[in-house]
Amino acid sequence: MLSIRALGIAARGIQKQQQRGFSAFKAAPSTLPTAKLNSGYEKEMPMIGIGTFTGTRFNASKPPGVMKDTVAKWLKSGGRMVDCAQNYLNEAEIGDALTEAFENGLTRDDVFVSSKLNNCYHREDKVRPALEKTLLDLNLDYLDLYLMHWPTAFVDVPFEDGDIETRGLSMEYEPDQCSKVTGVMWEESKKGEWPPPHLDMGVTIHETWAAMVELQKAGLVKNIGICNIQVQLLHELLCGTDTKPQVVQHESHPYCQQLGLLQYCKMNDIQFQAYSPLGYGEFVGKGEVRVLENPVLQKIAEKHGRGTSPGGVAAVCLAWQVVHRGVGTTPLTFNVNEMEANLTTGTLTLDESDLAEIRTLDKNHHYLRPEDWYGLPYWD
Repeated sequence: MLSIRALGIAARGIQKQQQRGFSAFKAAPSTLPTAKLNSGYEKEMPMIGIGTFTGTRFNASKPPGVMKDTVAKWLKSGGRMVDCAQNYLNEAEIGDALTEAFENGLTRDDVFVSSKLNNCYHREDKVRPALEKTLLDLNLDYLDLYLMHWPTAFVDVPFEDGDIETRGLSMEYEPDQCSKVTGVMWEESKKGEWPPPHLDMGVTIHETWAAMVELQKAGLVKNIGICNIQVQLLHELLCGTDTKPQVVQHESHPYCQQLGLLQYCKMNDIQFQAYSPLGYGEFVGKGEVRVLENPVLQKIAEKHGRGTSPGGVAAVCLAWQVVHRGVGTTPLTFNVNEMEANLTTGTLTLDESDLAEIRTLDKNHHYLRPEDWYGLPYWD
């Protein structure tokens, strides 16, 4: 039996833990699937993460601080995978949220953090400095996953004075159109010209990939991968390397099912990860089809007791990806109830008739159409 003094010490210890937030973090749900990556990395990747894109320098939809608060809510809800990117311009505030979580009960091993190499740092000598800037901003020693954001090299955009030594990015830093380097805004004055002024025509995907492999060998990143790549270029990449990607990330939802790319990834033991799994609201055009309003998906959701609301349809879309296709995904939400619902994805099982109906919805329809951004007809 503990003495009164020992009980008092224990009570004060519990109180201190509560003050530090130990009780604030729900456990990651045991029903949520994880993926073992082909690198053999001991930490498995949660199949549901949270996206962190809230716009670029030109179209930010949320003020600074929102993503710090969102990531904190996600971690407290039991989420353990965070999908970042240098180009989202918010890694420093995400790093603040991670640091506070690690100071208050979570450990670095609890959380799977990914980020992405920006287009303007594809040259061999730029890859490591770009990663080191991301690590500084996220306040981490390593990433669990580092992805090539687009398989497209831009001209180098130097960081602003002080950005390399301090966390965060200056409001003068503009990597999306490289306008401070080229002297023009592509969207305003250069459409139709070839090559667009911001493209670096002297860099191949093999040069960039080899530099990323070196990051993995150095232990700065545990896994590497690539986003927004199609089968032909992915095959070309594999023909020129002994290190295959651990992850391929691409837009995918019932209107853009990526059947060929998914098949090729499975053939090569590459984990497929979907972004915009519910259709990307930020990029839906006027009168454009919306995934969450699809009557077939609404019918399936109602059949499984989820109702016809967007939340019910979202549950069907996520179960279709994770449970039935083995695809990880990173939906963005700012709502705690939706975060918690997303983390229950492993509890919904569809039947064969459901899957057959969803298969008929594929339109090869992309909400992200980078031809307007990059001057390349990506998806044609």
